[in-house]
Amino acid sequence: MKYGYFDKTNKEYVIINADTPRPWVNYLGSPSYGAIISNNAGGYSFVKSGAKGRILRYRFNSDDKPGRYIYLRDDSNGDFWSASWQPVGKRDGYKSLCRHGLGYTTIEAEYEGIESQVTYYVPLNKDYEVWKLKLKNTSNRNRDISIFGYAEFTNENDYEQDSINLQYSQFISRTYFKENKIIQAIKENSDDTYCRFFSLVGSPVESYNGDKRRFLGNYGYYSAPKAVVEGICDNTLNYNLNSCGALHSKINLKPGDEKEIIFILGMHNENEANTITNSYKNTKLANDDIVEVKKYWHGILDNFKVETPDENFNHMINTWTAYQCLTTFKWSRAASLIYCGQRNGFGYRDTVQDIQGVIHLIPELAKEKLIFMLSAQVDNGGALPLVKYTHKPGFEDTPDDFSYVAETGHPSYRADDGLWLFPTVRKYIAETGELAFLDEIVPYANNGKDTVYN
Repeated sequence: MKYGYFDKTNKEYVIINADTPRPWVNYLGSPSYGAIISNNAGGYSFVKSGAKGRILRYRFNSDDKPGRYIYLRDDSNGDFWSASWQPVGKRDGYKSLCRHGLGYTTIEAEYEGIESQVTYYVPLNKDYEVWKLKLKNTSNRNRDISIFGYAEFTNENDYEQDSINLQYSQFISRTYFKENKIIQAIKENSDDTYCRFFSLVGSPVESYNGDKRRFLGNYGYYSAPKAVVEGICDNTLNYNLNSCGALHSKINLKPGDEKEIIFILGMHNENEANTITNSYKNTKLANDDIVEVKKYWHGILDNFKVETPDENFNHMINTWTAYQCLTTFKWSRAASLIYCGQRNGFGYRDTVQDIQGVIHLIPELAKEKLIFMLSAQVDNGGALPLVKYTHKPGFEDTPDDFSYVAETGHPSYRADDGLWLFPTVRKYIAETGELAFLDEIVPYANNGKDTVYN
C-alpha cells in the first residue's frame, strides 16, 4: 500500500494515507525548544531537555496519543471530527493529507464541506510553538463551527517524575484562565516555580478547561471528549490533579468564507505569555514566521549539493539525510518516539560523531559544538560520558566524583569517548582549512586548559 511520496520541489514528504503502519514523525524547533509531531498530530514538546524540560505529555509504546489536537464540531447537528485524522478517526467522508516539511508540519483535512489546514512550527530563535489553523466553508450553506484546541500538560518538567511519582506530581500543579489563555503554574510557593501557557489568537474564547478529566469526561478518551460531544467546556480549572489547556471558540462561516486562528504553546509566565500572544494579533506574523523557517532550512541545504545519475539518491542525500543529520546534531539523539528523552544531556561519543555529519553544511555551528565537547574532556584524558546542558567548563564533577555518578548515572569513563575527537577534528580542518584551530585554547571539564592539539 502506498502511504505517501517525496515532494522534491517543496522538500516535503507528503502522507496521503493517514493510517500509517506506525507514527511517521517530524522534528521542529531548535536546541532551545524541541517539538516532535507525527502525521496524526501526536507527539510532545520540551524546553532544552526532553528529560527535564517536558511540556506536553506523551505515552510511549502506545497508539500515538496524546498530541496537539484541534477538534471541529458542526453546532447545527453535533457532528465532530479532528483537524488531523486522529484522535477522532473518522473514516467515511473524511479526507486527510500530511506534509512533513523542513521545520514545519502541515495537516490538511476535508469533511462535510469544511476544509481545514493546520501548520505546526517553532519560530526561528524562539522558545514556543505555533499552531496556525485555517478553515474554509466549501458547502452552499452557512456553518456554525466550534473549534477546540487541546494541549495536555505534564505536571512536572521532569519526565520521570511526571510519569511515575504521582504522590508528588499531582499535588504541585494548578491552572487559571486569563485573557484568552490557560496558564499552568507549577510549584507556585517555592523558589523554583515556573509556568506554561496555551493561548488563542484570532477569535474569542467561548469556554475553557484546565482540568484534563473535565475536558475528556470520566473514563473519557481523546476520540470523543465530553466537552466536544456536548459542544462546550465547563470552565473548570485544575488544582492538584492533571492539568491541560483546552480552549473553545465559535465561528460562523458563510459559503466560501475562510477564517484563520492561532494557538500558541510555551513555557513562560503570564507577562511573557501576554507579550508573545499579543505579537500575533493577526496572522501575518505567523505567515512571515513560516516563510522564514522555510528560507532558513532551504538555505542550509543549499550549502551542499550532490549530483549523480540517480535522482532519488540525490534527493535523499541533499535533503532528507542532511535534515536527519542536522536534527541529531541539535538534540544528540536524545528525544524521539523510540528514545523517550530521559537522557538529560549530550552523550559524549554520540555528539562528537554527530558533528561529523554537518560540518559541510554548518561549519560555524559545528565548530562551536566541537569546542563545547572538547571542553567536556577531563584533564586525565577521559571525557564526561554525559555532558549536561548546564555544562560549565573548568567547574564540572567527573565520574571520579560521587555527585556526578548520582546525577547522571554514569559510574565510570568510557574508553572510546575521547577517541572520536581525532576523526572529527581532522574532518573539520579538512573541510574548512582552518589549521589554526589546533592552537585554540580550550578548558578541561574539571580544571586547567590546553590547546586543541594537546
